[in-house]
Amino acid sequence: MSIDDYSTDDLVCAVRQLFTEGGLSNRDEAIRELARQLGFGRAGSRIQEILDNAIRTGVRRGIVENSGDGLRINARSIEDYDRDFLKEQFMASLQGKAWTDREDAIRAFGRWMGFKRTGSAIDETGRSLINGLIRVGRLEAEGSMVRRA
Repeated sequence: MSIDDYSTDDLVCAVRQLFTEGGLSNRDEAIRELARQLGFGRAGSRIQEILDNAIRTGVRRGIVENSGDGLRINARSIEDYDRDFLKEQFMASLQGKAWTDREDAIRAFGRWMGFKRTGSAIDETGRSLINGLIRVGRLEAEGSMVRRA
C-alpha cells in the first residue's frame, strides 16, 4: 500500500489512535511509529513529510496538542471538547456549500475529528451541533439535508 492510498482523514484517525494509546511523544518518534502502524518498514522523506502534515492537521483540529515534553492527546472523547470549538470544527468539516445528508455530515465530522467510527456520543453531539447551527443561521436545512448558510 502506498502513502497516497490514505486520505487526510485516514491519517488523522491514525494520529488520534497513536496518541490515545501512547501518551506523550516527540514528533520524530510519532512519525516513525505512525509509519510502522501504517505498514511502512521505514519512513522515507516523503512519508515523513506526509505524516508530519497529518500530525499538524491533528493539532489544528484539536486532536493533539503541543506540550512542554512533546505532543499529547488533547481530548479522548467528543464530550471532552468545548462546544464552540466543536461548532467551528463541524463547519470546517463541511466541504463547500453543497447539500449533505445529516448522517453523512455527522460521519464526516467524526472522521474530521479523528474518530474512525461514529458511535452514539458522536451521533448525538453531531445532531445537537446541527440543530444549534441551524438555530443561529450558520446552517440551512431541507428535510434530511444540510448545508452552510
